Amino acid sequence: MVLSHVFNQLLNPNGAVNRRRRLFIPPSTNFPLFKYGADDDQRSFLSLDETTSLLTGRDDVSDAVSVALSRSLPSTLSSAHTNDDQESFHSWLVEEHQRRQYNDENADWTGTPGAGSPEGDRRSYASGKSRGLTLSDVKSSVLLLDHEDFANLRTTFALETRMLFRYSFPLIITFILEHLFSIVCLLVVGHLGKNELAAVSLASMTSTITLAIFEGIATSLDTLCPQAYGAGNHELVSVHVQRCVVFSLCVYVPCALFWWYSGSLLKYVIDSEKVLELTTKFLRVLVAGGPAYIFFENGKRFLQAQGIFEAGTGILFISAPINIFLSWYLVWNETYGLGYIGAPIAVVINFWVMSLLLVLYVMFVDGSKCWFGLSKLKNLFQNWGQLSHLAIPGIIMLESEYVAYEIMTLFALYFGTVELAAQSAVGSIASLTYMVPFAVSIAVSTRVANFVGAGNLHSARKATLTGMVFGVGLASVNCIVLLLFSRQIGGLFTNDPEVIDLIVSLFTPLVACLQLFDGLACVSNGILRAQGLQKLGGIVNFVAYYAVAMPLAFVLTRTTDLKLRGLWLGVGTGMIMIAVIESLIIINCDWDAVLVRAGLLMEFENSASEDEL
Repeated sequence: MVLSHVFNQLLNPNGAVNRRRRLFIPPSTNFPLFKYGADDDQRSFLSLDETTSLLTGRDDVSDAVSVALSRSLPSTLSSAHTNDDQESFHSWLVEEHQRRQYNDENADWTGTPGAGSPEGDRRSYASGKSRGLTLSDVKSSVLLLDHEDFANLRTTFALETRMLFRYSFPLIITFILEHLFSIVCLLVVGHLGKNELAAVSLASMTSTITLAIFEGIATSLDTLCPQAYGAGNHELVSVHVQRCVVFSLCVYVPCALFWWYSGSLLKYVIDSEKVLELTTKFLRVLVAGGPAYIFFENGKRFLQAQGIFEAGTGILFISAPINIFLSWYLVWNETYGLGYIGAPIAVVINFWVMSLLLVLYVMFVDGSKCWFGLSKLKNLFQNWGQLSHLAIPGIIMLESEYVAYEIMTLFALYFGTVELAAQSAVGSIASLTYMVPFAVSIAVSTRVANFVGAGNLHSARKATLTGMVFGVGLASVNCIVLLLFSRQIGGLFTNDPEVIDLIVSLFTPLVACLQLFDGLACVSNGILRAQGLQKLGGIVNFVAYYAVAMPLAFVLTRTTDLKLRGLWLGVGTGMIMIAVIESLIIINCDWDAVLVRAGLLMEFENSASEDEL
């Protein structure tokens, strides 16, 4: 028997021969890990339990390996692609995930399950699969569990639509409330003077772009945590989150230094010394709130992986009034008010209040089933390469669009006051409506990754298709609202009829119609994260915005009289490009390869954990 070098190390990295290990073999005979001789007939096993020694030859199979809980894949590579064999294979993969899940859940149970005990129900369900379960049996068994049976659930379009409504609605409220925090800061400080307003605007722009780095890093958990949870490995969810927090804090150190010494760099952009001084003060105070923001973003993913989406909404419903009160009190109170510097202090306090409320939610409400205490320090610094592989494309995905919007605002400076005011209003509304598909993308990402982690190919595909349709549907609502109420929306920002007319002309129909493609692109990004294909998404986003969209926008604004319309035509071209390319990637996705990567990610984590024992 021939084993690859990587899996030799996985089986026995320390040279031990009596260690019990579990090995996940990828669900495709295109990649057979066990080859018997050089013949075409190559059989693979999905699970092997090593009990005595390393495998050294063909004859060792019967003595050293127990395959009582497994069955072989199709006997030849060519036959592996038939429908019957694919169904057989995926059925086996589901059983393997379930076997591991229930074995882990009942590892500490030593008695004989009673007829009425939950343990008895679960154990009988896991063992009953070898006798063959009907669909009704599966549905009945799901009711016995305290979570969805991602491995056996054969989902439908109607079910996924209901789940996306349930997941997306609280997320939409959450993101809108988060977006309003910066608006509150602008409103409170704006009445102090034009220098203060300019400073807080620049500081907010700088902090938003910087904090997007950590939101991008946290998107790696959209892949790792739901896949681990779908596979029933709850402890790995906790490890992933803690590792991501530590990784983010290390990345935060140079960002904090940049904020502290931002004056030495921003002086090349800001002409006014007073505005520069105020901007630097704001960012220096904000340094204290960065760790809390990181903790909250990662904590949200910890709960979302478990299907808990309403926690963030509840937390923000509590913290939002606190933030509004503190912003007013610390800036305007005659006795204790601190003036301008009170605004960033209120932001910092708000970040820490949100983090504290999240901890209390896990402790006393829900989400603790995936918390197994603080991991060993060594574990937190392991597999950073894997984390970086997912985090860096996530950063690029978010920063590409964030920075593009800021560049558009800078371009608008050269067109005049009317254009700048109109672009500020249109950009703010576009950012607000973006929260709707972004919420859907998080919900879809979690849902698809749960099924991928459980090896449920049918439901992963169904959830993907439902998510794309659902995302385009909500984006259509955004489009209709902007078309019908563009003048009323413009009136919220200004009373100047010239500015309102320009806002209306941008919304109808250009910016309104672009909502469809922006929504599809956003949801596609979420699906790619669920599949572990962030790298592709990052490349597509970066090329679309900075090799096509922004250069085109620059050319249109310099060679034509389109002005703001030229900006939006350029950026819109990038949105259309992203939506089309990523949709094609998803439609033509090799789902078997996705399941391979998901299974191997968890298996290597399990192997590393066992090495610590």
